[in-house]
Order: sequence, then C-alpha cells, then structure tokens
Amino acid sequence: MKKILKIMLVILFTISSVFVLTSNVEEIQAAESYPFEGMVNVYSLVIHDEPNFNNDSAVTELIYGTRVKVVGSSGSLYKIIYDGNVEGYTSKNLITNVTNNIANTNIAGIEEYNTYCSNLQKNNFPESYCPYLYYLHAKHPKWIFKADYVDYTLEEASVKEEEKVSLQTLNPNYYIYRDGVPLVNEYVSNGDNYMYINSKAIISLMDPRNSLFDTLIFQFLNLEKNTNVINDAALSRISKSGNLSNYYKEFTTAAEKLNINALHLMARSQQEGADNKNYAPVTGKYTTVSNNTNPDGRTLDGFYNFFNVGSYNSSGYKNPVHRGIAYAAGYIDGNSYGRPWDTPEKAIVGGAEFIGKQYVKAGQNTNYFQKFNVSSYTQSTMFLHQYMTNGYAPMSEGQIMRNAYNAGNLIDSDFEFVIPVYKNMGDNAYQPVDKNSDTTLSSLNVNGKLISGFNKTRTEYAGVNLVTEDNFVTLSVSPNSSLSKISSNDVTFENNTAKINFINGIAKVTFIVTAEDGTKTEYSVEIKQVLPIHNVTVQDVVSKMDVRVNGNYMFGISPGTTLDTLVNTAKKNNGEATITDKDGKSKKDNVLVTGDKITIKGTSESKTYIISVRGDINGDGAVKINDLILLQSHILEKTKLTNEKMYAADINYDSNLKINDLILIQSYILGKLSL
Repeated sequence: MKKILKIMLVILFTISSVFVLTSNVEEIQAAESYPFEGMVNVYSLVIHDEPNFNNDSAVTELIYGTRVKVVGSSGSLYKIIYDGNVEGYTSKNLITNVTNNIANTNIAGIEEYNTYCSNLQKNNFPESYCPYLYYLHAKHPKWIFKADYVDYTLEEASVKEEEKVSLQTLNPNYYIYRDGVPLVNEYVSNGDNYMYINSKAIISLMDPRNSLFDTLIFQFLNLEKNTNVINDAALSRISKSGNLSNYYKEFTTAAEKLNINALHLMARSQQEGADNKNYAPVTGKYTTVSNNTNPDGRTLDGFYNFFNVGSYNSSGYKNPVHRGIAYAAGYIDGNSYGRPWDTPEKAIVGGAEFIGKQYVKAGQNTNYFQKFNVSSYTQSTMFLHQYMTNGYAPMSEGQIMRNAYNAGNLIDSDFEFVIPVYKNMGDNAYQPVDKNSDTTLSSLNVNGKLISGFNKTRTEYAGVNLVTEDNFVTLSVSPNSSLSKISSNDVTFENNTAKINFINGIAKVTFIVTAEDGTKTEYSVEIKQVLPIHNVTVQDVVSKMDVRVNGNYMFGISPGTTLDTLVNTAKKNNGEATITDKDGKSKKDNVLVTGDKITIKGTSESKTYIISVRGDINGDGAVKINDLILLQSHILEKTKLTNEKMYAADINYDSNLKINDLILIQSYILGKLSL
C-alpha cells in the first residue's frame, strides 16, 4: 500500500479517535482470542505500519465496513492484517469484533439457532442475516426485527447513490473521478476532504450486514415506534451541559405532538451543530456577527434554525448557513412550519415538524432511510429526497441514540428495527474496494507519435490516417495508473506495445484496460494506411489557398471573404477545413472576422490557425474608422497591436506597422482601393 499525505493522515486519525471518545460507544466485548474477524466501524480509519503511530508510520486509510483479520494487540492497539496479507496497527475502539458479535450455534436461554433463523427467513430475511440478528436477540430479547424488501441489488443501489454520498477521506481509491479529477463535496468540504465516493465504497455503507451490531444497529430504529421510551437521563446523555440541555421540554413536546422519537430529534440537532451555543443558527445574531444580511438587505438577526432546514448552497447566499437562517426568517418559501422561527422554541418545534412530515411520516422512518431513500413505502422518489450526503451520518446518529438509551437504562426496551433486504443478496457482507479504478490513458502512440485527436477519456479512434510503406503499425498504450493492465483478443501486448498488421490498408485493434479493482474499459483503434505518394500535407493545402501563414496565424484575407470560400478552396486541394469563432464555437455568420479559427487537415495531420482579415483590426468583420484609430494609436505608441491584430493591420506585409498601412486602410474606407 502506498504512503499518503502523512501529516494530514495523522490529523485525520486524531479526528477519528476524538469522534469515538466523544461518542463513548459502549462496545460489547467478550473475552478476545486471536485471530478474529474485525470490521472498521468509523468513517475513515488510518492504518500505521508500526505501533508507535508517528508520521512516517501512517500508510493508508480504510473506510467503514472493511473487514480485517486481528492477529494480536499491543496496549490500546490491534495488530491487523488487511488487503490479504498487509500488516498494520490501529486503535482497538475503531474496530468491531465481528467474531464475538455473531452466533450461528445455539445460545443458552433462548430458542435454538435453526428455529430462530427459520422464523427470520419466513419474515423475508435472508439466511446471511441470521448470525447477526440471533446474537442481538440473545442480548436483547425484546428487540423486534422487521425486513423491508428493496427491489434493487446492492450493486444497483450503490451505483444510483453515486454523487450523493461523501466521506471525509484521503484515500484516492474511494473517490469518484470526473475527467480524471476527484469529485469534492463542495457543500460541506470547506477544505476538510469530504469527497464523493464511488459505488464500490458506498456499497459497504449500504449493506445492512455491516451494521447489525449492538453499537451500530440503531440507524435502523423505527422512529415512529416507542416514542414514549424516554427519560431525563437519556436526554442529558445527548447534550450533557451543551446548548441543547436548555431545551429538553421543547424537544419532548415537539416529539409528542408529532408522535416521533424525541431522541432522534435531539441527535439530529446535535449532528447539525446546534449543541454548540456559538453555532451561528442558534445564536440569533447572524447579521451582527457576520455582517451578512438577506440579499434584499433585511436583517438575519433574531432567527434560529436548530436543524439547518433549508441550508444548502444557493444563488445569492454566501454559504448554506446563510441560506438556512434566511429560510428560518421566512424569507424563502413563505411561512410554512410556523416560520418565522424568531425564538429557539419555534425553531425546534418548526424544524421537528419539517423532519416529521417530510421524512419520518413520509416513509423514511429510520436514519438509514433518511440517508439512503430505498424504503418500499417512501412517498418520494427513491434515491432522491435524502436528508444528508455524509455516508456515515446514519451510523453516527444511531450511535448517539443508542448511547442515550443505554444511559437511561432503556436499552432493553421492545424496540422495532426496520432493516432493508436487497434483491439477490449473497452470503457475505460487502466490503469497500480499496483498489485503484482508473482505466484512462495518459497517451496512445502510433509509431512513436501521439495519435491524432487523443483525449484521456476518449475510447474510440476511427479514421486515423498514417503515412507509411510498412505493412504493420506499432501501437503503444500508456495507462494513467501503473496498476492497470492491457489485454486484447486481437493481438499480443508486450510491455503495453503491440504490432498490428494492415489488412486491405486498414489496421484495427480492440483492447481492454483493466484497473486494479477490476473495472474495465474497452478501446478501439482503426488506422488507415496512406502510401507516401498519396500523402497530402497541411502545407500542400495551404500553399494553394491564396493566403499567407506565419506560425499559428493565417492572414492576407480580404474583407468580406466567406467561410465557404476557404472551406471549398481547401477541399479542391485535397484537404479539409473547419472554421469556428474565437471561442471555438460554431460561427453564426458566414463572413470571416479577425480572431476566427481555421483547422486545416491533410491526409494524416492537421493544424489550427488564427485568422486575420486585412484591415479588420478590432475583429468586428468590418473595416471602419475604429480600425484606423487602433492603428494610429499603435503608431503613436499609445497602445500596441500584437498577434492576429498585428497581422490584420500589416496591410503591405512588411512586418512593420507604419503610416503606409494607415494610408491603405484610409483609402479602403474612402472606397479608393480594395484590400
């Protein structure tokens, strides 16, 4: 595994450690014997190759759901084996002991395993859920597990969630790439490396079998049931002495009114930052502190938003918080949900009503379903209308609630958990794929030269001409990732290079780039042989077009010359020409102007020139007094004409802009001569 940004990794490890310490997960630990199967239970876990945890020892990150083999311990650390045979060290409290938290044999005091598993299967759970739920049943006999069938496979569902799930991670193997660039979640990142992750990483977050443990299962708690299971000890476990501790009554009143879970509301509010009395949406002093008003100038002081409802990037607002407070003020979308929220109490009750009506009572009645909208009874479009993008949020909020129930001695209540079951689930839980998925190319060379029209995301190359007398062509492929492999059923690649024979003047090949994680992309190349005697160069075409060229500029073109004139001239001389405006877009007018671009193609090469029309210095397509003034200003050394403007002004082609050129333009304007 490769080394990655060591200092930031140590920072991220610290963040992960702080999360676990502050969430105070009460892990169920039986006596451990090594080796055992473990699972990463935090969003992103730094692995070290030595137990001293210094900067140089940080080697990679593993995300939630990754299964590892724990082979020993050293103080507060586990020694693990991951990725098949790689050894590393990490903190014990960041690894769930899977072996000790499942059971597939009888446990004394409850029904036999086979009987319980059979009942689960009759209630639509697959057999692979049995070891997890049987163990939980033994620990908490009153808990009820209800299956909710999802008519998608996990593979299909995870693909649909791409660009909707982000994690704070530095491991590039989990990223989504667009045109070779990692996709950052700009809404929440703020430099914190919240990256949109790919489906092969998302799948581990979505697979319920990675969360059927005592400390993780509360993301599946039915938020419409057991709403009266609450006490002050549970409430105070969430906020302790934080800002929310001042509003227990408001949360419980709102929950009772809506018949939803009060701890869910408090946990959500805490996750959104409202437990911090200095968090802008709970201070009531946003304009005073930030000097930001509503876009129409109205103040945002005196308004509160305990759940960040309506907080997302939007035109006119500087950031999501800015918009969220404007929403709370009723400046956006009217006065629904009791807005304006001009007191903390109104914000709690109104925000709770929003969550209740829009999510809990609308078929998204678990934290899991609010993140991954796959519920069979959702009232909105599946995979849309999701409360958060952070893929770890359901587990995090669930842990907060679980710890609160435990603190209130309520953990053994008759809770109902609604657990999704996907179509065609296999025998084993899915793990995130920590392997490179890049199948793009850094170059594709034909006889040692970059193929015409190369782009690292392009997969088909047809109509490529090659001037050669040889009966074969040499194709060299360079993948962006050194871990990718090249294969083909047509030819043999050795060191990513193959010889392809011409057949009837055409050399064809299809090859496949296979990434480290197994992702495959097919490329096809078709090359046409052109014998040297039949070759037409760009110079051959241009030399017969009655124009002048110098470097990247084509000049000597008379005012009023049309696009069709140059295109047809190139065609008559066995070439091709395409013309665009200065921005590379299709021209709206047939008349050429200074700044247009023309691409000339010969048999096996092409070149793009910038056009200069004689006298059209300002590029408006006409030769008028404005052009005369520009040239005069240059001669007087007030301004300087360069590039295509210089060629447009050099009427007599002597490479010097002087009074003679000025006189010629003036004569043209007066109708005394043509240019």
